[in-house]
Amino acid sequence: MHPAWIVLTMMGMLVIQSTLFQVQPFSYAEPNIVLVMLLYVSLMRGPMLALYTGLTIGLIQDVLFGTYLGPHAFTYALICYFAGSTFRSYWARQLIMVILIVIGYTFLQEMTLYGLARLFGFQHVDFMPALTHTVSIMIWNGIMALILYVPSVRLLASERRGLADESL
Repeated sequence: MHPAWIVLTMMGMLVIQSTLFQVQPFSYAEPNIVLVMLLYVSLMRGPMLALYTGLTIGLIQDVLFGTYLGPHAFTYALICYFAGSTFRSYWARQLIMVILIVIGYTFLQEMTLYGLARLFGFQHVDFMPALTHTVSIMIWNGIMALILYVPSVRLLASERRGLADESL
């Protein structure tokens, strides 16, 4: 899949996240399907494409839905780059490893957002409620990662299969 199509797919995920996941039962702790798909991009396509895609989608999310410019762009780019750099070899392994990677990086992304909010003073929430909220997002993201696994493999691996067929 061409990188422009990946960005358009991420924008579609952002629309779904900002509309469908704002109603019950998702409204308490909405799953971050944009992060899940960005992590799949980083695991399948590498850290640099995920970095640029995360930065682009994060800026779009900050402009359209955020009060401050940059926190989501920074955390998406950072998390996706490190996920692609460190755990790219685990993609071909078991599904449970991929789910655990998504859950772990969801925790890191949410705690980084919380740390930035506390550092710059635009959020005054204690640590324990933020941790409780993060755990519920981790659970939802784990479920969404399981649901989105097969479509993301088909979507992101199509170019790799096409290149392999051409080399024969």
